[in-house]
Amino acid sequence: MRRRASPKTGAAASGAQEREARKARRQEGRRTAILTAARAVLVREGLSGLTLDAVAAEADLSKPSLFYYFRSKEDLVGELAVEGLAREVEVLEVAVASADSGVEALAALVRARVDLYAEDLDAFRVVYLWPQLLGRQSDAQRERVYALSARLNDALEARLQADARAGRLAPGFQPRRLANVAWTVAHGLLSLVAGLENAGGNTRYTLSQLRDEACVLLLRAGVR
Repeated sequence: MRRRASPKTGAAASGAQEREARKARRQEGRRTAILTAARAVLVREGLSGLTLDAVAAEADLSKPSLFYYFRSKEDLVGELAVEGLAREVEVLEVAVASADSGVEALAALVRARVDLYAEDLDAFRVVYLWPQLLGRQSDAQRERVYALSARLNDALEARLQADARAGRLAPGFQPRRLANVAWTVAHGLLSLVAGLENAGGNTRYTLSQLRDEACVLLLRAGVR
């Protein structure tokens, strides 16, 4: 026969669970603060100025405390990139799901992706430029990136396949390739503008004009 836990035992277990929950919240809060500090240092100083000492000072932490959460600047930059991509995918999934058709979802993805970063090109650099320049990312981070990218491409491909079955997609187009093209078009526009901004230049046309032209071309090419 199972013995019932005494009220004291139950209270002790509940208290231990609450302490663990508070500890987890503190750790998550500190981790978030570290990443915020790392982003600030990265934007202000660039990769060459991003050191664990600089991030610890920005976050008002000791270096051993920082080291408990992140072992290197590669870990910091990789985590910033993954978390930024996760936020991006959430925005783009809404845009793709809200479109009236698969072909229109292509344009919706381009529009939403460009608009997401248009006013904050540093956010684009954090996700796509600086991790590539650093050249290293953990296996766990790479797996998360692949999973996020695949999730979005799967959703867009499904919309395009529905168009193909309904006869709305122009012949000769492959849904998965089209999904990759839309992603690449938006990426190219953002990379162009971000690169020119770094060099002190600008494009002849605004980013919004280029975005709209790209959307028109995708719609015109994809609709049967």
